[in-house]
Amino acid sequence: MISYKKLLDAVVGATEGGGRGGWAGRVAKIGGLALLGGLAYQLFHTRRTEGERGPDAGPASVMPPETSRFHPVSVTEDDALLFLRTMVAAVTADGRVDKREHELLLKALIESGIDPQASSWLEDELASPADVDEISDAVNDPEKAAQVYAAARLAIDPDTIQERDFLHRLADALDLDPTVRKQIDDMAEKLS
Repeated sequence: MISYKKLLDAVVGATEGGGRGGWAGRVAKIGGLALLGGLAYQLFHTRRTEGERGPDAGPASVMPPETSRFHPVSVTEDDALLFLRTMVAAVTADGRVDKREHELLLKALIESGIDPQASSWLEDELASPADVDEISDAVNDPEKAAQVYAAARLAIDPDTIQERDFLHRLADALDLDPTVRKQIDDMAEKLS
């Protein structure tokens, strides 16, 4: 059986290694689930405490408590699968995964010891990624919406019209508050 949590860590590591080197060390130290959870936790924690933490703190600087739904131990395999499908959809939003991106993903899977079934799953998902409606249908609260959007935003550097359009459509479908979206975009920029 595929461990989507392990696969998520491998894919996050591969996508960051493909040009988002600013956060490579963070992912290696804390893992993809922790990065996504830390970013979303910081966002909601900061909003509740009205900025007590300060704008320069990064998601790696705050690990959610184990009782938090943002902590990696609280993430279910279904959550990890949703984040992965979102990341793949974001990566393929411009209509292509170039040879270099594809090789980085496969290399990361092999190096992390992911089983062949996971590689096959990823190949199938790259060939037929989820659409925005499929992704948003699996989200039923603002916290999960923030994590899903963060997964998409961290997977890509939205440098094409198609990628920017995908993020806009995703945020709309998730009914993501524009302020939350801007904060996630700003945090992702700081990490790049």
